[in-house]
Parts: sequence; C-alpha cells; structure tokens
Amino acid sequence: VGKATITVSVSAGTNHTDPSNKTISVTVLAPVGTYILNNLKPSGLNTTMEGGLYRFQGVNSDVNNYVCFGTSDKATCTGNTDAYMYRIIGINSSNQLKLIKKEALNTFYYWHNSYSSNIAWPNSDLYKGLNGISGGKYSNLFIGNTTYVSSGWGDKIATTTWKYGNVTDENVTAANLYATENGWSTTTSAKIGLMYLHDHYYARKSGGNNCSANGTLSTCRTAWLNIGNNDSDNLYTAEWTMSRVGYYYSENTAYFVSYDGSGRGTFVSNSEAVRPVFFLTSDVQYLSGTGTLSDPILIS
Repeated sequence: VGKATITVSVSAGTNHTDPSNKTISVTVLAPVGTYILNNLKPSGLNTTMEGGLYRFQGVNSDVNNYVCFGTSDKATCTGNTDAYMYRIIGINSSNQLKLIKKEALNTFYYWHNSYSSNIAWPNSDLYKGLNGISGGKYSNLFIGNTTYVSSGWGDKIATTTWKYGNVTDENVTAANLYATENGWSTTTSAKIGLMYLHDHYYARKSGGNNCSANGTLSTCRTAWLNIGNNDSDNLYTAEWTMSRVGYYYSENTAYFVSYDGSGRGTFVSNSEAVRPVFFLTSDVQYLSGTGTLSDPILIS
C-alpha cells in the first residue's frame, strides 16, 4: 500500500504534438487479507492457522479486528456501528476475510418457523431470508436490504460453499468441533451464513471445551466473539449458529451460543439473535485503519 509519482517522457524529435513528458500519481492497494497478515498484524491475530483460518483469539479488550462493510467512510461507519461495523473471525488461505456483523439484526428470528419439521439449513426460513431467497417466512433480512448492504457492496461478498449438518456433542474442544463440522458432506452454495460452533470455541484464547461443561464461563463471556461484547442492546441474549443438534429432539432443534458463551440446543421455532457471517472476495483491498473500534479497517 502506497503512493508513487510516475513520469513518462517521449523520445527526442519534433514529429509529435504530445508534451515532452507526462506525470501521473498512482496509488497501489494490497488485498486486505494479505495486508493484514503481512503488514498490519493487529492485536489478537494468531498467525498459526487453526480450523482453516488465521484466527483472532482472546478477550475482547485485546482484539483489534473491527472492519467497516457498507461504507469506506470512517465517520459514517463509527457513527452507525449497528449497520456498518463488523469483526474479522479470521483469514483463510486465499486471503479472504471471514466477517461477522458486530451487532445483531434489529430483532430476533426463528431458525425455522415450523416446530415439527426436520429441516436442513438450506431449507430453513433463516437461510432463505439472509440470502434473499423467496419462499420462506422472511424476505431480504440481509442481502437485498440496503440498510446493511449498500449498493455495490454485495459484489464484495463471495459466494461460498457452506457445509451443514448435525453436531452430536458440544462438550469438546474447538479442534474436535471443527473436525465434525468441516467433515460434513452436505453443502450449499450461498453468500451468507452464520457462525459455526467451532468459530466461537476458537475465538477463546484456549480454544477449550464447551463452557457449560468445564466451569470456564468467565473465560467464555470475555471472548471477543461473544455477542455480549458486541451488541449493547442484546447483552443477555443468544444467537443462532448453522449447526443442527444431532441427538435428542434432533428433528427440530439447532444450536445457539448462549450469552455466557456456551453452546446449547433449542427448538428451531424459538427466536434468537442473528449476526450474518460471510467471506469477502479475495480482491477486496485495504485502504486504512488499525482495526480498533475508533479506527476500524476500511476496505474498497
């Protein structure tokens, strides 16, 4: 990232009408993932890849992973964190940023409206609503909603292959969960998803077990990804993941992450908070910013 001045001179002679030289200014921008890994290196970034990503890990106060999406103007972003402020879950091997909305959407939503349905993620009302697909209970929750996705910014969201399926044991490590969730053979191609259970587990410094199982609730509450550290209007709520429950009541339950950071199952027809998750395309470029809440990373 930088600026340069280039002067182009024509050869000697008189058989031309152009000026003897032309000076132009050039700004060079780097892909945002490459720049963050190689140059910015903000607080909390783990430069060892875990679970397919170079992840941000640690307590909220030690993690500088704020990024603006929907505007390249810092004042607009910091003045409306509900609409434009995101956080970086991690960076993949293709230098794509995986983002999660800092604050939840403006109300609670069903995973799926029907209590009795054995519904898969791509057929759920929440999946359809987030991705602007007709036929569900919700329409244009995110894609197609200019409150969140400004004109032209949807092109910066990569169409991603999302794996989906069941989790049969949440009382394991982040690595165990990743092995399960990454091992699912069923996939869907879409722009918008939700966090996986392993994303929340990896966000803790230790990448440890489920909080409700090992008595580390204080550690889980302070992990940067916990919604209580991000959404001032929803300090004691819970948010949906994409993972279905693979044991009791598995025909109609999915996982949420509780306000205390633990993973739990609940009926898909219950209402929980929703924070969209997506990958940026690899050609999105870094403009400025250090990653703090007052100086978020700006992209183009």
